Amino acid sequence: MNDKINVGGNAIQSVETAQRMLEMIHDLGECQDARQILVAALRHYRFLFGEYKGMILLLDDPKSGNWRSLGLESPYGQSWGGISHNMLPENSSTDQIGSDLGKDATPWITNDPPFRRAFVESSEGFVAHDGVLAVRLATFTGLNANIFWAASWRRPGGSHAWSILAFDNAHAPNEERFGLYCTAVETTSRMAYYPSLLQSVARTERINQSIRRNIVHDLKTPITVIKGYAETLREPEIAADPEIAEELFNGIVESCDRLLADIKDIIEPIEGEWKPNLEEFDLAMMLHKVVLAERHTERSKHHNLVLQGADEPVIVCGDRRKLMRVVENLLSNAVKYSPGLNKNVWVKLTHYANRVMIEVQDEGLGLSQDQVKRVLDDCERVVDESLGIEGSGFGLNSCQLVLKAHGGKLEVDSEQGVGSVFRAILQKSLEVI
Repeated sequence: MNDKINVGGNAIQSVETAQRMLEMIHDLGECQDARQILVAALRHYRFLFGEYKGMILLLDDPKSGNWRSLGLESPYGQSWGGISHNMLPENSSTDQIGSDLGKDATPWITNDPPFRRAFVESSEGFVAHDGVLAVRLATFTGLNANIFWAASWRRPGGSHAWSILAFDNAHAPNEERFGLYCTAVETTSRMAYYPSLLQSVARTERINQSIRRNIVHDLKTPITVIKGYAETLREPEIAADPEIAEELFNGIVESCDRLLADIKDIIEPIEGEWKPNLEEFDLAMMLHKVVLAERHTERSKHHNLVLQGADEPVIVCGDRRKLMRVVENLLSNAVKYSPGLNKNVWVKLTHYANRVMIEVQDEGLGLSQDQVKRVLDDCERVVDESLGIEGSGFGLNSCQLVLKAHGGKLEVDSEQGVGSVFRAILQKSLEVI
């Protein structure tokens, strides 16, 4: 028995049905995220198609070839082990929900011939009524159903997905309404894409704003250092000491070089495929210079900067300029996010085997675990804007890319109201290319 029945045509045959479709489209248009979209769809599908058992979304990943199954319970039916509407997270896309709450369906979809023919080798909607495919779907979903309606769930970028509605014989709608179901699914899937698109646009705009703030921040830092060196040289007792004066002059020259390099970085930003410009240098000496430069800034004049573990040379092979930017970023953040007088900031260098660790510890505002994740993963600023602390939140993302390119990583321990410890870990020696 061939249980896969292709049907089509417009199933809107009454004013009442047309009105319900319009209501669904209106409600979907008012939704702000995928959760609201799916909840609205579950509600309207009941009005349009009757007492269904549950809805299943099958989502593929074109890159990996894996499939996820997201079983959604009817808000009006008995629980069968699927996802209820109150379990759906807010501010997430359909793919994110499927990834977080769905189950791996790859073996079923790719290895079972009826599934593969229906969902992989075809894009035509179908009704499975009894027969092999219906039995397979009942077993796969765990639903006490023997009739399944499957319609293509549209997604951007060529990804494949299906929306499957399950019924038992007692509540099965007329198959003439299957065309209406295909229309409803297409409308729902398109609407589900728009909130995620808007969220993506909003996130891109936040990143662009962060980049603009970061440009100001990156140019301001070396200029502030140069100004600090120059103001120090204006002190008569400093200018009279040739050794100190020469050190400050050299600092001005190095800061000017760094300013030119920063402009180049802005034009050529660090991205995922960035490769370090390797050279051997003394990391301990570099830390002395970074700490000294930070001490001459206005923001650090009421802080105590303590450098530990840098009394002897520590030779590493890496990108000197980019690693200096990492330390400068972590140190300036530690100072900025430790408002108040006489706050301590420690910079500690530890090395063992082929690993080097630079710890920057402060007595600042601290972060919650959620804030740490947002800062590191989403490039967001989480500080209260009313505090007036400058920065973009984008710098730590660049730090992670630099450390990753050096075979390392960035770790964070933090407690709100106590302070933070940022650990920059990298390999001591990379192969010079």
